[in-house]
Parts: sequence; structure tokens; C-alpha cells
Amino acid sequence: MDFISLIGEISKIKLLSISENTITVGDLFVLVIILVGTFLVSRWVRKVVRAALDRSGFKDEAANPILKLIHYFIVVIGIYIGFNSIGVPLTGVLAAAGVAGIIIGFGLQSITSNMISGLILMGDRTVRIGDIVEFDNKLGKVTDTGVRSTTVKTIDNLHIIVPNQELFSKPFVNYSYKDEKIRISTSVGVKYGTNVEKVKEILLEIARDNDTVLNYPEPEVFFSEFGDSALQFKLKCWILAPLKKWKVKSQLNFEVNKRLKEEGITIPFPQRDVWLKNQSEPQPEPPNQG
Repeated sequence: MDFISLIGEISKIKLLSISENTITVGDLFVLVIILVGTFLVSRWVRKVVRAALDRSGFKDEAANPILKLIHYFIVVIGIYIGFNSIGVPLTGVLAAAGVAGIIIGFGLQSITSNMISGLILMGDRTVRIGDIVEFDNKLGKVTDTGVRSTTVKTIDNLHIIVPNQELFSKPFVNYSYKDEKIRISTSVGVKYGTNVEKVKEILLEIARDNDTVLNYPEPEVFFSEFGDSALQFKLKCWILAPLKKWKVKSQLNFEVNKRLKEEGITIPFPQRDVWLKNQSEPQPEPPNQG
């Protein structure tokens, strides 16, 4: 008996029976070859996908879950093909796995939603580490972006863990998306009769003297309205430090208050004029009881 015939005889040796199907040594060899090929294909596909994700700027914590999902998907397909090739149907097993997957999916719906939202946010680079963002009236810097959540460090040194689904479904401000230049404004009222051109000149000087305020675009002053108690002005100017917007606004307010006092310009408080009418008409006399 030559070697090839010997191999043929060995491959026909019966090992076990599954679902009325006999598994031979040859079937086992075919299954092993398919599974090994499956892992090799998975490895190659993950390598190609990883290179594409690296070029797109994905971090490891974002790329790894994607690569794992790809690996599991290819392995499941390989196992299905392998067992079907040796005559062992996996239809029932896959159906049961599908039902279990649906049940688990309902329980993990929020986690899955956060993961998908995180991958989308990272994919289109809506949020990146170092970005200055304002979400739910919280201003801070992004310190970490993960598949499940994003961490924002506020100006009060608080670390807020924001679920990615929240960032994906609700509006938020990313001051760093294009550039970090923003416009801030402060308002002040002066009494009626004040020289409005003088007020405009003072407010512009205050903005130009502030080191954080940009010279271009230039600061602007608007005569916004005739208020009940004062002439209302708005000073608008640009800065390159979103995290300092409250600080700069405070600096401007302090300086506005100081300069207007020095110039003898009054900032009036709300006033109301009350007119009292004197009712001096005689009261009617009571009727005569006699």
C-alpha cells in the first residue's frame, strides 16, 4: 500500500456521529484547515482595517472594539462554513444564538448606543482630545474620548463623564472645531442725557487695552436700546481663549465701572415714577334718621 492510499484509508476512519452524520478523520482535517484559514483571513482583514483607522486618526480604544467585532464576525462565518462542509448543520444553533442575541441586545441597548455614537463621533472627528466644548451649560476641555463616553474637564477642575449618546443626540458647542476665536459681549446702561459718542469711545478704549481681546476683528459698540431707566450699550469683542471668556468679561465689567465713574458718567439703577392723585372731594353725609 503506497502513502497516498494509506492517507486515504486513514481519512475514512470514523470518529463520531453528530445528528446522524458520521465524522471521519478526513472531515476533521478539512474542518481544521477551514478554521486555520478563517483565522488567517481575519488577521489579514484586521491588519488592513487597522491601517485605514490609523490614517483616519482613530485611537486604540476606539479601533480595538471595531477590530474585535470584525474578528468575531469572520470567525462565526468560518465556523459555519467549516461545520457545513463536513455535514454538520448549525442552523438550529444559529437560530438559538440569534434569539439570545436579541434578548441580550435589549439589555445592552444603551451601551450599544453609546458605543456606536462614540465611533461615529470619532470617525467624523466631531470631538477630539484637547477641544474646548460647552455642553449642558458646562464649559471645559476634552481630556479623553472613548467608545462609551467622553471626559470633559471643566474650568472648575471637575471631570464630567458624558455618555457619547448625549453628545451625539443633543446640541453642544465645540469652540475648537474650526478655530477657537469667539465673540463675547457685555452690556451697560447710562443715564439719559449722557453723551453717547463719549460712552462709545470709552468702551472701545477699554476693549483695546485688554491684552486678551483681539485687535482684528475689531471691537464694536452698539447703542442697543432706549431702556426704561437708561440708554443701553453693548460692547462686543473677539478673543482666542474660550476657557477665559468669563474672566475676560469680568475684567471688562470692572474696567467699565471704573472708567465711567472717572468720567462722571452715571450708571442708573431701575427707577419708577409714582404719581399720587389727591382726592379732596367732600364725602357724602349720612342720611337723616330723624
